[in-house]
Amino acid sequence: MARHDQTPTQTGLLSSSLLLGVLAPAIYLHDWLLANLLDRRRYAQYATATLATLLAAGALLHFLNHMANIHIVDREGHTQTVAYRYGLAVGNVLLGLLLATIAHYVRRGIVSHFQMQQLRALQLETELSLLKAQVNQHFLFNTLNNLYGLSLAAPEQMPEALLQLAGLMRYQLDSSRLSTVTVGTEAEYLANYIGLEKLRLRDNTTVEFTTDLPRPEQPLAPLLLLPLVENCFKHAIGPGGPNTIRIELTQTDTGLTLRTGNSIPPHFRATPSGLGLPTLRARLAQYYPGNRHRLDIKASDTFYAATLQLML
Repeated sequence: MARHDQTPTQTGLLSSSLLLGVLAPAIYLHDWLLANLLDRRRYAQYATATLATLLAAGALLHFLNHMANIHIVDREGHTQTVAYRYGLAVGNVLLGLLLATIAHYVRRGIVSHFQMQQLRALQLETELSLLKAQVNQHFLFNTLNNLYGLSLAAPEQMPEALLQLAGLMRYQLDSSRLSTVTVGTEAEYLANYIGLEKLRLRDNTTVEFTTDLPRPEQPLAPLLLLPLVENCFKHAIGPGGPNTIRIELTQTDTGLTLRTGNSIPPHFRATPSGLGLPTLRARLAQYYPGNRHRLDIKASDTFYAATLQLML
């Protein structure tokens, strides 16, 4: 209760206004102490400065309440002691600082979370750029050699092969500027890639590529399918015996499934590429998180199969 000429409502509003007026600079100062002392592990200085801030803010609030003629009385109508009123003011300031500190770290945690997401997205885009550069270097070198051989052995196939190469290079150039492409353009890119890879295959290698895409206009993150297709041609080529590569891309109203399978030549030992599958898994987690994607890989000594399912 308060002993003065104002109504309880007016007293409450005045008391709250004084408390907020004292808390605002105290919270601002405490935020500075958090950033410049506590975060730098200067714990003793932080504790001393925070205690001084708390006591000074409590004294100021107590003084302002006294000047505004706001006095706390007990049930019998007796005015509480100065020490009690000062302790109550310090307690109110302490509660305000605690709530502000919690909000400070919650806000910092949220900001840090979004910053980490942005950094992770930037890292993935950098890895994607490296993946594109890696594909460009070794694939373009091999393709040019294959085109040279094709020009000597079967020059009538050169126009189609050059168109495939131009389409592939155009797609990589365009996709580098886009966050999403379409299922249809990604499938066309894979067809051009497979067609050019087939130029270097021997007669003992069979390649099957089938698609069923009723909704080719659906959006898709670029170059998600390439690593699994690329692995088929890295791992399935052997000098002796039959080699088999099967690639199947199917689509429903809400999903896309890529199935790849390839035989493994005897005595084959895979060498880690460093960017292919790890980058694919990271990009899947970024663009199709949780149950929006599923990647299953089954490998034996003679066959390697991968199934990628996406919820579009």
